[in-house]
Amino acid sequence: MAAVFGDEAADAVLDVTGKDVNDALLTVRNTVAQVTGSPARPFRQWAAENADLFR
Repeated sequence: MAAVFGDEAADAVLDVTGKDVNDALLTVRNTVAQVTGSPARPFRQWAAENADLFR
């Protein structure tokens, strides 16, 4: 993580997680579907579907 985001950001993530990256934190949840009423989709798909809005 530090190699990608830098030491400070990696330390901040570890502080937030209590330095414990465990299975509960890695679990995929259905929060997006619960909030929006639609299933989550990859950013790439969303970008392709909405590209015309940014041109």
